[in-house]
Amino acid sequence: MRSNNYKSVLKHAGLAVSVLLLASGAAFAQQQVNLTAAPATATMPDGTAVPMWGYTCDATQVAGTTASCTALNKAVAAAALTTTPLVGVWSPVVITVPTGQTLQINLTNSLSFANGNTVPTSLVIVGQLGGGLGTGATSTPSPDHSTAQPLTWPIAGDAPGAGLSGVGTPPTQGPRVQSFSTEVAAGATVGSLTWTAPRPGTYLIESGTHPSIQGPMGLYGIVVVTTAPAGAAAGTAYPAVGTTAAVTYNADIPLLLSEIDPVQNTAVSAAVNTAGFAETNVWSGLAGSPSGCGNPVNADGTPNPNYNTCYPPAVNYTPLYYLINGTAFDKTHADASRFLATPASGVTGTVLVRLVNAGLRMHVPSIVRAQTGTPTAVAGFSLIAEDGYLLPGVPRVLSEVFMPAGKTFDVMINVPAVATAPALGIFDRELSLSANATARDAGMLAYVSVNGAGLPAAASFTAAVARPDTYNSLVPAGNTLAVSDPGKGVIANDTNVNGVTLLAAPTNGTVTLNRDGTFSYVPSGTATSDSFTYCANGTLTTLTASGCSSGIVATVTLGAAAQEAATGITVANDAYTSATGPRTTSPARLAISPPGVLANDRDAAGYPLTVDLTTVTAAGAATVVMQPDGSFVATATAAGTYTFTYHAKNSQGTTSASSATVTL
Repeated sequence: MRSNNYKSVLKHAGLAVSVLLLASGAAFAQQQVNLTAAPATATMPDGTAVPMWGYTCDATQVAGTTASCTALNKAVAAAALTTTPLVGVWSPVVITVPTGQTLQINLTNSLSFANGNTVPTSLVIVGQLGGGLGTGATSTPSPDHSTAQPLTWPIAGDAPGAGLSGVGTPPTQGPRVQSFSTEVAAGATVGSLTWTAPRPGTYLIESGTHPSIQGPMGLYGIVVVTTAPAGAAAGTAYPAVGTTAAVTYNADIPLLLSEIDPVQNTAVSAAVNTAGFAETNVWSGLAGSPSGCGNPVNADGTPNPNYNTCYPPAVNYTPLYYLINGTAFDKTHADASRFLATPASGVTGTVLVRLVNAGLRMHVPSIVRAQTGTPTAVAGFSLIAEDGYLLPGVPRVLSEVFMPAGKTFDVMINVPAVATAPALGIFDRELSLSANATARDAGMLAYVSVNGAGLPAAASFTAAVARPDTYNSLVPAGNTLAVSDPGKGVIANDTNVNGVTLLAAPTNGTVTLNRDGTFSYVPSGTATSDSFTYCANGTLTTLTASGCSSGIVATVTLGAAAQEAATGITVANDAYTSATGPRTTSPARLAISPPGVLANDRDAAGYPLTVDLTTVTAAGAATVVMQPDGSFVATATAAGTYTFTYHAKNSQGTTSASSATVTL
């Protein structure tokens, strides 16, 4: 009886709480944002166009809502206010919601691709409950591993209710989560996702579906819940709680850090546009009939029809581009990375910098020349909140902050005391400051502009210049010219050139020109002169249609090399003795490793030497199998000393004869 009474009390208490929650929920106003997830393209400073997926703030928003949605990329945000928005240009977004208001995001999924392929998606605001998180997850069956190789599962496994079985039989796996929140199918479907009165703070919003794929593809942004400044009244970032005073600010600026792996994104784009693609297909590079979806050919060498019908392995994620607010720093367009605090003018007091790491790598942002505190300002910034939670006690003053993947920080800085001071630089002290692993002074670098502060004066902020190049390296022998060091490639003497593309091909051969300026030239005959033209910082998609999109071109001239005479190659005779005597049933064998016969040969000009295999001749009953690197294997069935000859050849094709003896 006592137990029944206790349950009855709980039941009535629960009903009362439910009524109170409903009443309080009705008091919350609801703010709506119309958002679309769709394929897009991001053009990097070197001209590389990377396939992306991204969020776009719809041109038409719900009437009466005070929540805002804006692109973080300056060019995309500015164009959205005109009649000619930049359609298909990727940018993360920032959604701002008034404190105490319920947020509803109406998500349209436009992730549709060739061959009728579609991809579902979802939304997660990291650190906030809503959008179906915890209640609307979607799962798919795990792959069948019952016949796993002992190499991958070397221990005994078991099935539910069964005893241990042999190696190679792992336990049965449960379903795998595909979407952590309410899934929105592709097409005309609009998912209305709700977060009830989200807590004040700065948060990462990203896809909750296949996060290792859809996150790196660019489905992320920032959600800010705040009471924004209004006129002369300061904004409230975090309201007072108990004895803890409210955190106010006079302006704020969101800064989102992220990375791009162009190889993974290109592979994902190829997969979703391939007939037969399915998200549940498991990647495999094994050869078979047919092979796994990660192998382009079958075991018999025929094309694999299943190739590219699955996502690539995300474990190979290797970012090469680093961005702030969807923009990789470019010295030729430095102002694109100058981000304005809001309000844009008339600000005094403090600025709240909202830092969000949307990448999969850790970053360490630092704001150069920032000061914080009153009445005496000190260098650095004050750490206010972490992951949307106000930090207790007196704010710590730091010069940089460590941000693992998914981390958010709110830091406070003073408005610069000197009105004419340039914008404050912010960069990643982890040194993600390159583009495509070659371009310097790029990547995760930007400027915080308060009251319209301009860029600092810097001689490097100049237009790109491509200068002609000359390589006097062709020889009549028709050898391939390979320039593999970017420091000696066509970009080496250029200014602010981050990438090149072949514009006009040579006439006496073929050239393979890489984005980093390295190239290889294969002559079609014995000509010792040729040339080709390249486009600097141009996009690949516009070259064939309208020439160089950037208008920055240069010509590379290939001329004849000064031919070295045979006397420039010094060769010495060699002698080798086998410790194993000859046998009639099995020949004696002597194997010499590289550099072999080339160990004591030298080229005065420093050209690399190889053995010209067409010149190797052996005398008597010996057989010599020579390799270009000088290594060889000699065999004989009769005891004795044998001599063979060879020619050492340099990269110009010049040769010099030598000989070697082997005693078997």
